[in-house]
Amino acid sequence: MFTQNRVPALVGPSSRKWVPEMLFDRDTTASLQPHRRIVELDALRAFAALSLIGFHFTHVYQVKFGYVPALGFEWPFGAYGVELFFILSGYVNSMSLLRRGKPADFVAARLIRIVPIFMLVILANAAVLMLAPHAPASISMGQWLANLTLMPRVFGYECIDPVMWTLQVEMMFYVTLVVLFQIGGLRRYFIGWGALLAMSLTICPWLDSLSITHSDSQWFAVATGFRRLLLLDFAPLFAIGFLLYMIQTRVGKMWQNIFAIGVAAAVFHSIDHGKHNPLATLLIIATVLMAAKGLIAPLRFKPLVFISTISYSLYLCHNNLGCALIYHLNHVGVPSLVCLVVAVAFSFAVATIVTTRVEQPITRFLRNAWQQRVSASRNSASANKEQLVRC
Repeated sequence: MFTQNRVPALVGPSSRKWVPEMLFDRDTTASLQPHRRIVELDALRAFAALSLIGFHFTHVYQVKFGYVPALGFEWPFGAYGVELFFILSGYVNSMSLLRRGKPADFVAARLIRIVPIFMLVILANAAVLMLAPHAPASISMGQWLANLTLMPRVFGYECIDPVMWTLQVEMMFYVTLVVLFQIGGLRRYFIGWGALLAMSLTICPWLDSLSITHSDSQWFAVATGFRRLLLLDFAPLFAIGFLLYMIQTRVGKMWQNIFAIGVAAAVFHSIDHGKHNPLATLLIIATVLMAAKGLIAPLRFKPLVFISTISYSLYLCHNNLGCALIYHLNHVGVPSLVCLVVAVAFSFAVATIVTTRVEQPITRFLRNAWQQRVSASRNSASANKEQLVRC
């Protein structure tokens, strides 16, 4: 299935003659040091974050709580921010894993980046939820513990912050990607991703058709957990991101990769129940590929790049805090538009502080600690090997 192609400048540190299997070589030198980033892809992440903020602070807030008086406009397209984010994740994380070549280093890098700040934000939500509009009377210990796993819906609990459902999907994608890597499903990616797409196309509609009549049965709960564990609702989007990376790195035949993207998009829209416009999906796919090739110069606009650096903290911190702020300001007479502007500005300020003062220092510390541990382990293994040779 693979054809021999030259390696692009962004792929692989070696100057040896390259074949596609080098992307899947588990013995390549790995590092937790960040790879050279593609600025345009980072900027697209900023667009996804901005879209979600606009969606949550206008459309979702209006539906749940209502501005007084009505805001007068909405941004109802948050679903496309999620779609863009998952396709980007499929591209960027496939690139990260295949460049590193070692799943342990990939997983460590992802956990170091995600878990510490997530734990802090979950704890902060204990205070924020007391100020939130229509806050729940209490949160059970089971829900707290399930949320600390980053995958509460797998255990039958809802996210403490509703927006964090996408983080659960993202975490499961890392697991899926590593499993595919380990079993050879990325080397033979039409088989690996094809199996997931086939399950998406069969299991999702089947469970949806039985959701009314069998939603209380034990087997249905188990089947739904299996559906979520395998990301069957979103596997097509991650597959599209992976295939875009294959196109960018010239792995496989171009027409086969393009055809596979079309199949993945068709599967996604067949199980999507009309939530996304196929033309928008096509536009997102084209935009991601053009951004990866550096063909969209306006995406290098520095404010967009800055927003991308704080996007994770912005994602975690904006919803409960922003909605509480809007609600309390709006109900003491502050005009709706002013409430919105204040909430957006406050969310950006908090995200900037959390990123620069908390997230980045913790990430650097943990990355260095892991790198030292890996280096010590390799040195020890090398010393033991040398000692055996001498004996």
